[in-house]
Amino acid sequence: MAKILVIEDDPTILEGINDTLKFHGYSVLEAHNGQNGLTLARQEQPDLIILDIMLPDHDGFEILKKIRETNRELPVIMLTARSQETDKLLGFELGADDYVTKPFSVKVLMARIKAVLKRSSARNSPDTELRIGDALINLKNFEIKKGGQSYQLSPKECHILKLLAQNPDEVITRERIIDEVWGEDYFPSPRTIDNFILKLRTKIEEDPRNPDHILTVHGAGYKLKMTIL
Repeated sequence: MAKILVIEDDPTILEGINDTLKFHGYSVLEAHNGQNGLTLARQEQPDLIILDIMLPDHDGFEILKKIRETNRELPVIMLTARSQETDKLLGFELGADDYVTKPFSVKVLMARIKAVLKRSSARNSPDTELRIGDALINLKNFEIKKGGQSYQLSPKECHILKLLAQNPDEVITRERIIDEVWGEDYFPSPRTIDNFILKLRTKIEEDPRNPDHILTVHGAGYKLKMTIL
């Protein structure tokens, strides 16, 4: 039975989510503000967090950032009334796994939860250490070592890189990246995917503007030239 922590200050929404999750067989933890949510996340080690952005003490982005400082793989679904692309992009850059926008249906919420838990389980398969050019990547620790420097990968960066690495020299379309990293119910703009690829190139390539490893195949997607250790 998966354990889900819900961090939400609206008692009506919190009660509705709680009842729905319990009906579907999940164990539920509740927090009415960000600080209590952080405490429960550290003490109870849930399998997934549903995190409202608009909280009375800290906003959800701040809470997500603190969660990712100690746990980079714990799945987090952001719950928000905001729908702007910039808000979603910020959440994903900080390590959110998915978004559900208020008002939402029970079916949509449950579908997102099941999809995120499924992707999380798949990602927890044995990790591989990769060498791409001069960069040594540890997918377990979300870390890149290059030129005597260490760089942290965001969860989304790590999952994109892992997808590319599992399919060396194969063109991976943006649509496939969305389906396997974000889930088929999310529709980010091409700019969102390009932004993450640019960040990866900045950390891996000698010259990010003229990459040797993470290559663009115009009109199709991306492919990776790499060496598996």
